[in-house]
Amino acid sequence: MCQTLPNLDFADNQFDLCLCSHLLFLYSEQLSLEFHIASIRELLRVASEVRIFPLMQLNCEPSPYLGAVIDALDPECFKIQICPVAYEFQKGGNQMLKISQRAISERLAA
Repeated sequence: MCQTLPNLDFADNQFDLCLCSHLLFLYSEQLSLEFHIASIRELLRVASEVRIFPLMQLNCEPSPYLGAVIDALDPECFKIQICPVAYEFQKGGNQMLKISQRAISERLAA
């Protein structure tokens, strides 16, 4: 079954973890901010945690969308972290975005 972001034919919370490698942020010049946000929201619909790598564009510059994507996600619903990784695909490209759904108890405490 072929799937295409930003619309996936999976059930809500079907997966524990979703990995997105070498698509989002890497192709910031080719894919719009709206595409990035819609795709990440869709990944979070089908998985309780999403990890995206790398956070750099093809030209080895940081993606201009990273801050806007983080701002678009509700901090009460999601825990958002930028984490170092041991692998460096591009010079300086050794970070991933980790987004996980907060438990109801965490939301109430916030």
